[in-house]
Amino acid sequence: MAPLGVAFGAALGGTLGALATSARADKLAPDELAHKKDGGYVTGLPLAAYGTDIGVGFGARVYYYWDGHPDDPRFGDTPYLYRLFLQGFGSTRGLQFHWLDFDAPKIFDTPYRLRSQLIYARNINNNYFGDGAHALDPLRFPGQARSYTSYADYTGDQQRIGADGRAYTKYDQYDLVRPVFIASIERLFDHDRIRVLAGLGVSYGGVHDYTGKQVDAIDAAGAGTQAIEAPTRLAEDCAARRLVGCGGGRDNYLRLGISYDTRDFEPDPNTGAFLDLAIDAGTAALGSQFDYVRAMAAARGYWSPIPELADLVLAGRLVFEAQTNGTPFFAMDSLPFTEDPRTGLGGNRTMRGFRQDRFVGSVMTLANAELRWTFGHLTAWGQRFGFIAAPFFDAGRPYDALDQLSLRGWRASYGGALRIAWNLATVVTIDYGLSSEDTGFYINFNHIF
Repeated sequence: MAPLGVAFGAALGGTLGALATSARADKLAPDELAHKKDGGYVTGLPLAAYGTDIGVGFGARVYYYWDGHPDDPRFGDTPYLYRLFLQGFGSTRGLQFHWLDFDAPKIFDTPYRLRSQLIYARNINNNYFGDGAHALDPLRFPGQARSYTSYADYTGDQQRIGADGRAYTKYDQYDLVRPVFIASIERLFDHDRIRVLAGLGVSYGGVHDYTGKQVDAIDAAGAGTQAIEAPTRLAEDCAARRLVGCGGGRDNYLRLGISYDTRDFEPDPNTGAFLDLAIDAGTAALGSQFDYVRAMAAARGYWSPIPELADLVLAGRLVFEAQTNGTPFFAMDSLPFTEDPRTGLGGNRTMRGFRQDRFVGSVMTLANAELRWTFGHLTAWGQRFGFIAAPFFDAGRPYDALDQLSLRGWRASYGGALRIAWNLATVVTIDYGLSSEDTGFYINFNHIF
């Protein structure tokens, strides 16, 4: 329990320390305003990422910005008047994520912000390790009587063809196709610190199980071959009627949210807090095949304990989520942060060192703590770089119901990250996490919170 107590103390201490600070710029700094473009322009960038779950990923994103003109009263206090981007992204392990996004801060010179997203996502290796308390069980599959403490050993044995001629290669995976359209409108209050959000999501979950399909396997001689996939964990739980949404279906919902933001600099904060509360309501009134309610509360805090001596930031995050039994299993991993939604416990944005969606349930808790030390700066080719070392600790667990909430049984991981802040706003991160059953290596953009 000692490491878990340290994580909670660090995260909570950072959050409470940050709440005492309230610093947020209302207008662009004079030097930024002097270099702001008049009118519209196009930019683009290649995308590259690596993760234990997704493999190597490549893509591109093209932006169009409309800044308006200097005589517009919004010119000096908005990053842009309208922004549109188009992204295409794919990875070597079968992940696709294509995205069209529109954002209009203070649309039509009002205090309202309009956002919309059209996303096509597909993952042919979407993880399913069971839900709730079942996900906490040791790694095991029906082809072996033993349980495993090493994920590499576990997946290696799953590929071996059994006496019945079948393998369990895809026992913990399924193919998920997820097109989504999301639109929201936000109202800003208190010098843009408070944001109230209302939105609508229209989506579909296409679920394809691998049971009975041809999969990669290893024969008795150790050679690669093909075999029939034995029943998957998803097929077993669906047959037992433990899950909702086994056949996929329409998942349409209303979203309400509120956030409070006092961070001094959003991409790489040194002080401040970000608190958010979000509620999703899936309803047949919107054409959904599922009726459910999901509620999530999260607190992030940032505190610089010795700013006069070192650029050191204690960063912490606490997350709690509960959802009703009507939630389709393929959407149960949703963490609807009002700023940047995430999925599942496990992977590079929640519990590094565990597989993506390793722990999912009707109720989920999460704690993260990082110590971010900017130990050096470099200016080269007209670009400024800051180098950040960040040891971290992650912990969390799923539950079947609210009355099971406890500090017992939490799963934990730890590790370190090297991050490079490029011209302040772009943060490249290289993270390595270790857990009791696996390791994870990730290259991506932005702090995880």
